Amino acid sequence: MLALARHATCKCGQSPTAGDATISLDRPAWEDVQDRADAPVLFVVDDDIATLELLREVAHASGWRSVGFTRLGPLRAALDDGRPTLVIVDDDLPDGRGGDLARELRSDPLLDDIPLVVCTAATSVRLAEIGTWAPVVAKPFELNEIEAFLAAALRRDGSWQSSGATAG
Repeated sequence: MLALARHATCKCGQSPTAGDATISLDRPAWEDVQDRADAPVLFVVDDDIATLELLREVAHASGWRSVGFTRLGPLRAALDDGRPTLVIVDDDLPDGRGGDLARELRSDPLLDDIPLVVCTAATSVRLAEIGTWAPVVAKPFELNEIEAFLAAALRRDGSWQSSGATAG
């Protein structure tokens, strides 16, 4: 299993983006997790590839499967097709704002129960606004903050946790 420093900080720098592609699930080091159909699923949306991959690595290290997106459009399509255990979304994306997505999900009776966390470097005013719809993790963040949300989502879901899996 991938080892990560529990208290490392993500500084979320400028890195190239992958357009509006969905990032592949296929990672050789994570095949054991990816092959588990009962593993919890994380949808991660961030246009900063370094941040996106870091969040996915934290999830995989905790036994999660993940799907990464660099835009909200493909995430919305994926939500039409399936329900993740947790969504982590950046607020400032090329095709919209993650906080606004949180507001939309909370007002949709079919999707309002999907756990969602907004991870952003937004201003304190925007952080307060987003916080009325979803929990917020301010960038730069500590990895243990993300691990705590993964663990909370597992406790809420319960089905996978009862099979003996643990998060972080």
